[in-house]
Amino acid sequence: MKMPAQRRRNIDFKKRARRVLKASLSLVEQRWGKSDRRKYSTRAIHIYEIRPRADKHGFDLSGDALRYSPLWYRGSNAIVDAVRYARSCSRSHPIVIRVYDAAGNVIETLKYKGDLKEP
Repeated sequence: MKMPAQRRRNIDFKKRARRVLKASLSLVEQRWGKSDRRKYSTRAIHIYEIRPRADKHGFDLSGDALRYSPLWYRGSNAIVDAVRYARSCSRSHPIVIRVYDAAGNVIETLKYKGDLKEP
């Protein structure tokens, strides 16, 4: 007994739709699984780094809690401004700020507790 042509086409479409759905889900899982850098920090302690730029015109502030990292600071108060910004971004979390020199050595490590308390 043969299946009607209309029913065969419906089954073929269902199989094809399942394959496309599985392929798209696996692609999404691969993309999300490979992204090792999260957009927002989920750690309890936020870690920031302040490094001199390669072109020797200012400093870069990078960290796991920054949305758009690294941020560029220049001028006479570049490091102070970078520390202030890092502290203001992470008011509810304890933070560690490491300041590096041009050779890549840690000059100073600053630690701050979270100032903002939940009610």
